[in-house]
Amino acid sequence: MQFYDFSFDIDELSTKPNCVRKNYMGTSAKMVVILCLFLFLGMVLPGIFFQPEASLEVWNVQESDYPSNSSSEERLTYLLNYTILAPSSYNSQPWKFNVSNDEIFVFADESGWLSVADKDKREMYISLGCAIENLVIAAEHFGYNCSVSYFPGEKDLVAAVSLKQQPEAGSSSSALFDAITSRRTSRQPFESRVISRQDLDALNRSSSCSDVSIFLTEDPAAKERFRDLVIQADRVLYSDINYKSELGHWLSLGVMGPTGVGAKIAQMEMVFLDPVPEQIRRDADLINSTPYIGLITTKKNDSLSALKVGRAFERFWLAAAARGISLQPISQALEVPETKEELTGLLSDGAEMRTVQQAFRLGYCEEEGERSNRRPLVDALEKNEK
Repeated sequence: MQFYDFSFDIDELSTKPNCVRKNYMGTSAKMVVILCLFLFLGMVLPGIFFQPEASLEVWNVQESDYPSNSSSEERLTYLLNYTILAPSSYNSQPWKFNVSNDEIFVFADESGWLSVADKDKREMYISLGCAIENLVIAAEHFGYNCSVSYFPGEKDLVAAVSLKQQPEAGSSSSALFDAITSRRTSRQPFESRVISRQDLDALNRSSSCSDVSIFLTEDPAAKERFRDLVIQADRVLYSDINYKSELGHWLSLGVMGPTGVGAKIAQMEMVFLDPVPEQIRRDADLINSTPYIGLITTKKNDSLSALKVGRAFERFWLAAAARGISLQPISQALEVPETKEELTGLLSDGAEMRTVQQAFRLGYCEEEGERSNRRPLVDALEKNEK
């Protein structure tokens, strides 16, 4: 094997005639261009050819396709088509499922954990809670009684869902069930019109849970303070190269918007450019247009609390979608310790649950949000060992 030495002596080069110096510099510039080209192709081509399969196809699940005359395992597996439509942090879809007899086991897939943005796994467990809630709603719609056991003991196993088919139960209409396939994340400015008190009360009732509290505010001062905390968090997060690299990686996978070449370009823009001014402008515009800011709180700050937050959050979101109300999670201020601590200042005096787990904006939007690309169900299934 032959090796080439591209080093040179600066002092020697400075004493060469102009024509020789030009030849040295020309060769060096060509090598830089060639190396940059190889680096670029090395980043882009593997990312395109080895992107995980993701599409909008899973959103086309049809209630009429439920295999009512098939085996119990096939029926329970079918319910997971609705489970994987749950929202997740950065669309990371951090879940795996195993169907066994009359149980569905929900596992945390740590390949979907964003270790920089979500150091304590709070967002990962909230995402898993959203998936569990979708599963329970879909199962009840098709006539099952559900019982959920949290953290039964096995590593990465976050819940065991036992399902019992009711002999005479048939599928019934359900606004929450129908909203599973119509729910979107709204990333556009909201209209200024307020939500009726009747709808607000219905939203609060839909997600009632003794361990979780949802706080809504339309107070201008509170919204302004929330906006300032989000902007402060944006500056901290996007000045961290590790955060930008992690976010760029998830953009490159094609699950956060663009796919193919567009996903790789989005990754390089995130890593090599400065997104702070545009991110701040966008977030400020969105929050300024928002009639309501929401905070979800708990007494404790542990993984079980995050799971319960996810279930309550998803139920609230589905109830909102069923009423034509739009929602967008906003997590930046919770990913920076200083701004997360200050979020409690937005809560009403005397609030018992003071640990803020999730923030969001709520209102009406003329433009319907876009569906997000999802991996196929088969990728989330763990097969039973024979």
